[in-house]
Amino acid sequence: MVDTVEIIRSRRSIRRFKSDKIGRDVIEKLLDLATQAPSAKNDQPWKFVVATGRAKTSLVNVLMEGMERAEAQGLSTGSMRVSIRAMSEAPVVILVFNRFGRENLPQEYQYAKCLVDTQSIGAAIQTFLLAAWDAGLGTLWICDVLYARDQVQAFVSTKEELVAAIALGVPSESPGKRPREDLNELTTWMD
Repeated sequence: MVDTVEIIRSRRSIRRFKSDKIGRDVIEKLLDLATQAPSAKNDQPWKFVVATGRAKTSLVNVLMEGMERAEAQGLSTGSMRVSIRAMSEAPVVILVFNRFGRENLPQEYQYAKCLVDTQSIGAAIQTFLLAAWDAGLGTLWICDVLYARDQVQAFVSTKEELVAAIALGVPSESPGKRPREDLNELTTWMD
């Protein structure tokens, strides 16, 4: 096993993938590690939907239709085209949902609950990304799927809140290190 610090420093977002299949046992191991992430109040709000093969192809088509619909309305879809290409190439796409609704909560509590759940799910996603990198696999954390949120939720027949997607596969690229903001500009020390 590689040093944790080295995994954190060397991990890259991968946007180009080989067509090599990823075994279900490997995916399950990575998801199991993701569920070991810390979560606020140990709520573990995450839920995963794994799409491969024809289901993944259908999902990509749903996303493409959602993007085209949004663009036809004059809405920006960010880098969704690049994300769709990555999901098309990757043999696995994992949709990440928040399994807890907030509709029955008082209005002033909904915002806090949303932030708490999103932070917890983000920790699970990061754990998945790092575990995949340690296993020699590449990932892309994708939030562009939110531009087609309703269509994706209908595709998987859920009312659970879509949070993100992860493309997973064997990298066919080796991106260099991306620039990072200076720590001193991002940190305030108080004594």
